[in-house]
Amino acid sequence: MSSAPHLPAGRFVAGPITPTLLRFAWPLLATNLLHAAASTWSAVWIGQVLGAHALAAVATATVLVFMLMGAAMGIGTAAGVAIGQSLGAGDLHAVKRISGCALSFVMGVSGTIAALGWWAAPALIAALRTPPEAVTFAVTHVRFTCLSMPAIFTYLVMVMMMRGAGDSRTPFRFTLVWIALVVALVPVLVPAVGIAGVGLANLIAATAALGALVAFVRWRRLPIALRGEDLRHLRPEPALLRLMVQRGTPVALEAIVTQGAYFVLLVQVNAYGAATAAAYSGAAQLWTFVQMPSNAIAASMSAMAALNIGAGLWQRVEQIAWRGCLASLAISVSTTALIYGAGALFDELPLRLFIPNDGAVLREARDINFIVLWGWIALSITMSLSAVVRANGAMLAPTLVFIVTMWAFRVPFALGLEPWLGESAIWWSFPFGALSSALLAWAYHRWGRWRERPLMLSRAGPAAPAPAAPSP
Repeated sequence: MSSAPHLPAGRFVAGPITPTLLRFAWPLLATNLLHAAASTWSAVWIGQVLGAHALAAVATATVLVFMLMGAAMGIGTAAGVAIGQSLGAGDLHAVKRISGCALSFVMGVSGTIAALGWWAAPALIAALRTPPEAVTFAVTHVRFTCLSMPAIFTYLVMVMMMRGAGDSRTPFRFTLVWIALVVALVPVLVPAVGIAGVGLANLIAATAALGALVAFVRWRRLPIALRGEDLRHLRPEPALLRLMVQRGTPVALEAIVTQGAYFVLLVQVNAYGAATAAAYSGAAQLWTFVQMPSNAIAASMSAMAALNIGAGLWQRVEQIAWRGCLASLAISVSTTALIYGAGALFDELPLRLFIPNDGAVLREARDINFIVLWGWIALSITMSLSAVVRANGAMLAPTLVFIVTMWAFRVPFALGLEPWLGESAIWWSFPFGALSSALLAWAYHRWGRWRERPLMLSRAGPAAPAPAAPSP
């Protein structure tokens, strides 16, 4: 086995764009599918073993969990972009600096968030006006999910850095370890300890996958591996840490603000009672499968664009943007049509996986999907163009797009029209917001000044000198 560090393949900065983009994207899409399948598997067991009220608790807790994931997503996005640009420019030492900074930050922050999340879970669940039947389930689910956050967040940041380096296949292989353990553990733990079993299964699985990934990265001497003298980068340089936090904060803020808007909408949903909350939770399980292709293509576009920006190939960056958008649209439309068609042909079979024995809840979930599901297609444009913009370190503008979409369009739409449309106002706010965000993202990509930004690490200054070797 060669000990030379792995460099990004030449195909990312030369050759056909669309085939390369899709080859890079398929492991990401497969990873997203596996995570969604694991979540679906967990939801099926919760719904079947513990009932619809426990399933409603999952939707309530998921909003809070995604808000807390913002810190990891922010630093991971910033690190992935900086690594891609550095590798495109041929600077391997910068990759080591970024890796150490990102890992030390996420390990410290995730531990703090996990402790605070466990302590504050009852107050947060109460603030969501969770139906009484689901409160105990929701508090337990949040608390035990918090236990798994340090392992999950650290794994997530490592994966995002590896994708920034042009490697999407290695993370996929180790995600298989995670998912296989979750699939095996949930049927054992949920009947034994209730809804806490989902969090415990993720804790065990994520810890195992993280340990295996770290060992593999070090063994293969991949670009982000820290060995020997490189371990000094786990004590971050102040200037680099400030830059990473500065660039990562908008992405973290986006997660918090976006999920905060869902927080408000979920309060509205819960106000209609446990049946509506259960119907929303069941319908939302299927939305993930429409959003996954957009997320996978967008992550691929960001990594590929960052490598080309680092190499100064701006014409290819523009081609990546538009060809990626077309690919994302095609896959999202196909997935949406497949879900609609399966529901029509097989008596709402996809929804029956989560709502087995309640006809009223099933009918409401079907009506929600009829209104909401197609709107996620427009979101693929937002995700794709935002990914390319962020590949040059322009993190704030895409965040502002989501803030305006959620708080100036979607939430006022739902609140303002609720007196006339009832709960349907909540469901119609989803496609309205998705279409609005696509238009704003396109406008900024077309006329914004994101192309004029310097490479990210040009503002961090030179690396700190290595410690001097001891005198003989």
